[in-house]
Amino acid sequence: MYFFSPTKASSQRRMPESPPPTLYDETYRSISYPEPCIGSIANNPNLVGRLEHHSPTTDGSFSICIASGRGVFISQVSAIYIHTHEHRKLIMRIQSLYESIPTEHRPPLNSADAGRTVNTIATSPMKTIGSTFMPIILTNKDTLEKFRIVLYALVVPNLFMGMFISDWPLVRTTQWSSSGPTFGLGFDETNWDSTINVKGI
Repeated sequence: MYFFSPTKASSQRRMPESPPPTLYDETYRSISYPEPCIGSIANNPNLVGRLEHHSPTTDGSFSICIASGRGVFISQVSAIYIHTHEHRKLIMRIQSLYESIPTEHRPPLNSADAGRTVNTIATSPMKTIGSTFMPIILTNKDTLEKFRIVLYALVVPNLFMGMFISDWPLVRTTQWSSSGPTFGLGFDETNWDSTINVKGI
């Protein structure tokens, strides 16, 4: 009896992964946030997303903060804030998201949304540099299958997270346990009880 023994080249060859299905896309939904705001300090990640395209030196994962507010926001560039409080220096590293995407795959920036004011409770109001439609990949907690969504996001110079998502209307339920939160995301506007669970951190 003979057994096929793959060559070194064939054993190292990897089949390309199929792209995850797109379950929700705001590109043509006329989404807007008349008074965008971040009603949280937004410095504590509670969800991990993955970029559709990323540098080969990373796995594409990034931090997301889901909390009170109005809008979806992503950070433009990397920076370091040094804040002095009671004679102590607190150094906070800001995670870049938008400019970490390779140029050839980076979603276009709509400069018509530049200059909008985003009120926050952590810092002084921020000014947007534009908006974009941001594809991100998440994992269904119950099936472990990956899925893709595209969100209308305002791009701001610096956030404490790569992305901030307000907890309404996309996040319809939040369940807490000792292992962290589970967010029920809703994409069906005709059925508000229909949600997909994603595991937070």
